[in-house]
Amino acid sequence: MRLTFFVTSLAWAAAVLAYASACRTPPVAIADPGVAATTPSLPGDITPTCPIVSLGDEPAPVASEPRQRVRNPHLTWQRDPATTISLTWTTDAASTQGYVAKAIVAPAGQGCSGGERVFAVGRSVVGSGQVLVTSVAGDRVQVPAWTVEITDLQPATDYVARVGTWSDVPGKRPELANISELLHFRTATTKGSRTPFQVILAGDSRGGSDDIRKQAKRLAAIPAVAWFFNGDMTPRGNQDEWNEWFGAMAPILHRHPLMPVQGNHELQSELYYSQFALPVEPGLPTQLAEHSWSIDLGNVHFVGLDSNTSEGMARQVPWLRNNLAKAQADPDIDFTVCMMHHAPWSSSTHGNSEAVQTAWGPLFEQFGVDLVFSGHDHDYERTIPLLGGKPAPAGQGVTYVVAGGFFAPAYENGHEWFTATSAHGDKHNYAVLAVLPQSLDLKAYSGDGSEQLDHFTLPRPGR
Repeated sequence: MRLTFFVTSLAWAAAVLAYASACRTPPVAIADPGVAATTPSLPGDITPTCPIVSLGDEPAPVASEPRQRVRNPHLTWQRDPATTISLTWTTDAASTQGYVAKAIVAPAGQGCSGGERVFAVGRSVVGSGQVLVTSVAGDRVQVPAWTVEITDLQPATDYVARVGTWSDVPGKRPELANISELLHFRTATTKGSRTPFQVILAGDSRGGSDDIRKQAKRLAAIPAVAWFFNGDMTPRGNQDEWNEWFGAMAPILHRHPLMPVQGNHELQSELYYSQFALPVEPGLPTQLAEHSWSIDLGNVHFVGLDSNTSEGMARQVPWLRNNLAKAQADPDIDFTVCMMHHAPWSSSTHGNSEAVQTAWGPLFEQFGVDLVFSGHDHDYERTIPLLGGKPAPAGQGVTYVVAGGFFAPAYENGHEWFTATSAHGDKHNYAVLAVLPQSLDLKAYSGDGSEQLDHFTLPRPGR
């Protein structure tokens, strides 16, 4: 969603810093079983200060205007993850003239325990929206999507927020209750920081299944600054399916920014791009805005790519070459991680994507990409380090991970010469990537978290 709204207030920043020091509650770290124990160097407050139990104690109030009820609120980044956040949601109300999209944000702490506190101490920001008209079974359907981007936040800081529209009443919750439940997020550390952090990597859900709903609250409690999703969130990409997916993923999406790429099952791609606010990269063709993006979290450069057509992949090459070259030359960046939907290397049902290998593989190798993450095949697989289509010499090459089993229909895993390890898709999977000062440490788990499927470490390259 190509929407921008900037607000700068040094006075407000000073005020919220004072508030955070005065009333922030002790951090509560709730980890997935086995995760915290295997990454002891991670800070205890890597998860937002508000405990996970608060997911149930701050429901959205009953909307006074039903067509303005907030649907599907979630978090992304369009710019610097250390100082900004973007909040997007949908409504049934379709007039961009009569609806004022707002977000209010405050440092976490006392704000966790009551929405009134957020409105008493928070900062309110106005955004904007667009109304997409699509067709379902021959009927025209309007999908209004709204985004507010909040800037001037403090790095590595826990915040809470609400979104919607309301009439301001100083010091009180608004009288018009067309607002969301409480959202939680943590800003990233500043670029170049080597403070440890974690992210979650997942993909291929093919809908908002009961399995996701059963696991979502547990998954939301895993310490993570962000989630990355490699596509195929929905079966076909119509709005009803998006509502189901956002509903199933709500505990995760209300506590973590999620950075996705489009899969081949997001058939109504305009609905996908209207509901995720992603970076708009200079140098990309206008038609590919948000199809590719990049962000820096601490000392890691993350790149998202659209692998759905050979023509589109070719058009992304000039931008990708410049983007990866810049990251390789940047002294603040130690690692580069790329993500797309179709797997360059896979021994499962779909197999290798030769189109991705041809278009982007040489760039990954030339510019020192450390890890390439994809899905499409609904299993788990990691390759040995590869260089030029062969096993790489020690300390060289690119490692490829397929994690396409986030509760989509299972595929059988395979094992080829390039396979380091693989696991059948009926286990389902997600990966926890810990960024440590001298390495990337990845652990893959079964969907229910009961089994560790893989564990490997990539040392910090000597760049």
